[in-house]
Amino acid sequence: MSMIRSLPQSNRARRYGFSFTPLADAMFQLLVFFMLTSSLAPYSLMTLTPGSAGKIDAAGQAPETQQDATKEETVAIWSVDRGSLRASGEKISLSDINDLIEPLREAAFDRVVVLTGRSATVQDMAVVLETLTLVNVPTVQVVAGSAQ
Repeated sequence: MSMIRSLPQSNRARRYGFSFTPLADAMFQLLVFFMLTSSLAPYSLMTLTPGSAGKIDAAGQAPETQQDATKEETVAIWSVDRGSLRASGEKISLSDINDLIEPLREAAFDRVVVLTGRSATVQDMAVVLETLTLVNVPTVQVVAGSAQ
């Protein structure tokens, strides 16, 4: 007979439980972290100024020269909706936007403010910004979420 006694074997297999509590705790901690680190302020105004790179001060503004201070600024306001543009009280199809290039060059606007309607698509904005780039408008401001 053997002197080594064997341990009694149980007929039941060991079952390990899985608790969702640590997983839920980790998810809530991640949720709180991302809520606190995210910015809730909407970025609705974006100024595009070609050629002013390197001339921007700490406040994000291009320094104003003496010549700019005495000159009166001419501003055009455009409203972009899906497939159309409203400029100077006229509604124009975006397929006919090239007809605006020559009048824009003659008017020599210093700034164009583009209001995006709720139905405007990214492609509509790309067409408008491309046209303004062709005309060499010095400053373009894009304002999101107009009521139209």
